[in-house]
Amino acid sequence: MIIYTSYFKRSLSRKMGRKVPRNLASDATPEKVEQALKKLNLKYEVQEKRYPKNWYDDKVRFYIETEKNKGHLLREIAKLIKTI
Repeated sequence: MIIYTSYFKRSLSRKMGRKVPRNLASDATPEKVEQALKKLNLKYEVQEKRYPKNWYDDKVRFYIETEKNKGHLLREIAKLIKTI
């Protein structure tokens, strides 16, 4: 599963790539996403790729090895990012 930091950015609309509800969204950075993934004990790999809808922003995406539902996992990560 691949996730981008844009999925969690409060400043983006759903149309521009945010995947979590606005009340869970925050000012996500690659560092915060990485900390959340570590707290969830997920195996992941950082790749230098840009999100096509938001190509001018962060240069990082995360490849995560998991069988979890993507929507559920994104909400878990978003909750952790807000506490970091």
